[in-house]
Amino acid sequence: MPRSRPRHLRRFPLAAAGAVCAALSLGACTGTSGNQVEVRAEEAPEASTTTTAPPDCAELLPPAAQAGQLLMVMVTSPQLAGEPVADGLVGGFGLKGRQSSDVGDEVTAATADAPVPPFVASDEEGGTVQRLALAIDDLPAAADVAEGTPSEAGALFSEYATSMAELGFNMNFGPVVDVGSGADLGTRTFGDDPSTVSSFTDAIINAQEDAGIASVVKHWPGIGSSSTDPHVALAEVDPIDELRAADLMPFDRAIAAGASGIMVGHVIVPGLTGEQEPASLSRAAITDELRGRQGFDGLVITDSLGMGAIVNTTPQDEAAELAILAGADIALISGTDAVPDAHARLTEAITEGRIPADQVVSSVRRVLTAKGIEGECMDVVAAYSSRLQASADAASEGDSTDSTDSTDSTDSTDSTDSTDSTDSTDSTGGSSGGTGTSSSSGGGTVTDSGINDTTGADG
Repeated sequence: MPRSRPRHLRRFPLAAAGAVCAALSLGACTGTSGNQVEVRAEEAPEASTTTTAPPDCAELLPPAAQAGQLLMVMVTSPQLAGEPVADGLVGGFGLKGRQSSDVGDEVTAATADAPVPPFVASDEEGGTVQRLALAIDDLPAAADVAEGTPSEAGALFSEYATSMAELGFNMNFGPVVDVGSGADLGTRTFGDDPSTVSSFTDAIINAQEDAGIASVVKHWPGIGSSSTDPHVALAEVDPIDELRAADLMPFDRAIAAGASGIMVGHVIVPGLTGEQEPASLSRAAITDELRGRQGFDGLVITDSLGMGAIVNTTPQDEAAELAILAGADIALISGTDAVPDAHARLTEAITEGRIPADQVVSSVRRVLTAKGIEGECMDVVAAYSSRLQASADAASEGDSTDSTDSTDSTDSTDSTDSTDSTDSTDSTGGSSGGTGTSSSSGGGTVTDSGINDTTGADG
């Protein structure tokens, strides 16, 4: 089905891109520099009856920059994301664990040197899953919100989303669109009836998008029928025919309501995914079902690849490649210690053609469009290339500045997390474990390492 451009995109801070490029003395990102005009004048054909559109930003970015836009990282504080964002290794970050009252200033500092405006996300569901209570206010759990009316829910989240935007956020991993309370969802859902769930989540989606916050609904295709928590292990849900009759209905409604993104869960779907293949890594699920049958053409983001459902068997860098190959636009990795390998692997996959070039461009284009960047934007390309080259030069010289301060190993884009900033320590093993280091964030100590997310990113 056709999908109109999300309302929040009309408000996405284009000025941010200009500010970044100005800071780098590279001119306006969306404008045309004098040098560009000269080149066009020299190379312009004499006459042509055929009009060929010039390559856009998604096509012009070098593979390493494209790879960066296809990654987001979950961290326990904004400071930990500053370096990979500035280096162009990721296109955004999400927060897990309770944040300090100064999180707005921390976001501003972390994004100041980004070559492209980054996504800044959080899990603001309410109840047990809320990161910004100290900076904004407490939100009630979905089950409590459902005791009221959808219009009341819309008003509540309109005010909250406006506050998020004022703090520098532009994306929320929510609302939860799952039907039922399985998979340890508990009070995080709006009930067992698809129609009731849709009524509340549609109101919240509209409120968030109108406030300039991209709504990433979750956990497609619906995990409420599972008895296993994906934070711990790979879960199985009802067969696809049964999901289409119930659990997928709120997602259809969310698409019609204009949700900017959909988060894909780590669940096996009988009749759709392969044996022991999670939907988040399945082409049949993402490309054929979500994109094809449901007609969704917005952002597709994986649930945190640091959850037990993935890292119990697959390293995060490998999972990131599989997710993008399956049709996801953004692989959500957990912990800054996982960033270098994931970025290197995606860059290699793009360069060597393991992921089709047209698919890469389409995904990068969706990401950039959601950030308000369209057209050639040669200056963005120059800024990105400069940053990536500087990073490569530093690496080749053996520069390992503060390598111990960027570990982030707990993950979960949203799991139950109502405790303080020390809540995201991730104990179980995984592909790239890390000891985890501490970073001051307001009134507590936050750890950032990277696997087996059991607290906060998404669950």
